[in-house]
Amino acid sequence: MKAILLAAGVGRRLAPLGWDRPKCLLPCPGGTLLNNMIEACAAAGIDQFAIVVGYQSEQVEQAATRHRSRFTFVANREFATTNTLYSLYVARDHLHGGVVLINGDVWFDRTLLTTLLACGASSSKLAVDAKKCGAEEVKVVTDSRRRIRRIGKDLPPAQCAGEYVGIGYFDRTAAEDLTRRLVERAESTEGRTLYFESAVEDLLDTHVVEAAIIQPNQAFEIDTPEDYRDAERIWQTKP
Repeated sequence: MKAILLAAGVGRRLAPLGWDRPKCLLPCPGGTLLNNMIEACAAAGIDQFAIVVGYQSEQVEQAATRHRSRFTFVANREFATTNTLYSLYVARDHLHGGVVLINGDVWFDRTLLTTLLACGASSSKLAVDAKKCGAEEVKVVTDSRRRIRRIGKDLPPAQCAGEYVGIGYFDRTAAEDLTRRLVERAESTEGRTLYFESAVEDLLDTHVVEAAIIQPNQAFEIDTPEDYRDAERIWQTKP
């Protein structure tokens, strides 16, 4: 099994912290967000990675290759003017078989992937924090069987089951179809600026994608200085 890590973005909203490096290199317990992702994947039996790089790509590549796993680096040369859908589009050749997809600004407890991939990862799953959401979060709507029916930032919070935290698994057939949807979206002017969840939503009528509900503070994305300060408080309380 392979993991795709999306780590091309600039992370301008972290500038008030004085941070000017890729978000995946933010410090966290045990090193950096990138260290945590790679080591969590290794603990779940994943040792092949495709990392989409862009902003300060050489720093990301140097940090990753300190680990013993196998890495392929895919360049999003248009990272400054595109979004995560385009980053995943440039890595589409790696969307085959069962594949784990992780946003580069996510911290998560290393047990999460083991849980997500339990039972041989027989179906596609997205990690969801079942909480009250605001306008900024990527939200999901689920049915009574926790099958995801909608995903996106613009969904009415009152109708949503929680926040998609940027970690998912796509089985073979869903990954193949996701590739086709990415091509359709990314090769349009609008598609270059969309989040990849737009292509995921295109799958939901024809593929089962389950919401894997996580424990409180088991995973979260870091987009702003407030997010990082919240993360530091959470890390201080963990054993």
